[in-house]
Amino acid sequence: MKRIKAVFLKEFSHIWRDPKSLLIVFLMPLVMIFIYGYAISYDLNNINIAIIDNSQSDLSKELINAYKNNGYFTIKNSLPNNSGSINLYEKWLKKGIISEIIIIPIDFGKKIRNLTQTGISYIIDGSDSNTANIIYQYNEQILNSFSNSYQGMNKIVDINTKVYFNIEVKSSFFFIPGLIAVLLLMISALLTSLSISRERESGSLDLLFISPLKSYEIIIGKTIAYVFVAFSVEIIILLFSRFWFGIPIRGNLFLLFLFSLIYIITGLAIGILISTIASDQKTAMLATLLATMLPSIMLSGFIFPIDSLSSILQYVSKIIPATYFLKIIRGIVLKDASIIHLYYEGLILIIMSIIILSIAIKKFSNERNKAL
Repeated sequence: MKRIKAVFLKEFSHIWRDPKSLLIVFLMPLVMIFIYGYAISYDLNNINIAIIDNSQSDLSKELINAYKNNGYFTIKNSLPNNSGSINLYEKWLKKGIISEIIIIPIDFGKKIRNLTQTGISYIIDGSDSNTANIIYQYNEQILNSFSNSYQGMNKIVDINTKVYFNIEVKSSFFFIPGLIAVLLLMISALLTSLSISRERESGSLDLLFISPLKSYEIIIGKTIAYVFVAFSVEIIILLFSRFWFGIPIRGNLFLLFLFSLIYIITGLAIGILISTIASDQKTAMLATLLATMLPSIMLSGFIFPIDSLSSILQYVSKIIPATYFLKIIRGIVLKDASIIHLYYEGLILIIMSIIILSIAIKKFSNERNKAL
């Protein structure tokens, strides 16, 4: 018992002497409980849709009002069919502005009044299989409620649904590109977060401090070295996803790698920043996992739609790099989106990488000045 007591006291003293690790040990469960408590929800609100009302009848307007007043959907636009409306809406669908297009046929009102078979067409963004399934269920619920309000209508209104970008609505098409984004950020940050911490522990960091190299040269040199490693990891994951899971890559690979480079630099910058703060490799690893993996999984749209989060967490999601790269990789891989559709997300990642890298260089310079 004395030996067990001695080991216990020694381990306790190690923990007590490392307050940063102790903080993470206590903080992580609280953060997880907070995030899980608010993030886990499959309910969707304010789904952006567009409607093409070819009928322009009283009944079609009543159906549109049913969509306006149900609390699930937000109608971004409602136009009669013309030469450009469907093309405009499909561009919005590809860009992610809307999640669904509803097309009401020209003879909708007339056929219903004559108790003749008619139908409504739905075009749904299927790149997010969970959201697509929920939207489909909401459509059925609204249409059934609308039909039941008129005697005999429930037998003559037919639903004609098309799913874009993921015809079979496979979950793997949605999750695997998202998983690539999560893993890429975590690996990139982990690689560099351990770099400076490792040198600090081995004592070789002092040699860098007294070298003629400037602080930004040290940081950028370390960052560039790990870009190639992170790129290799991404290529392997993409190849495995393509040939094992059959994930299509419909967009431009060069554009995907260009955005990936920006994203990887952002992740590496996060790791450098963590390594300038962490006292050892263990703390750096735990901090990296806490800062990258957990928010990327729960708050970026990887599993749960951002619209289902509370308003506070929706604002938090805007500072998570994976939130923007998820739109990029899913847009390119599944939707064949171009730079016109994704320039905003790319610009945000560039700004993030510059800000985080600048802070990391500044903190490294301060540490170096104190040591010298």
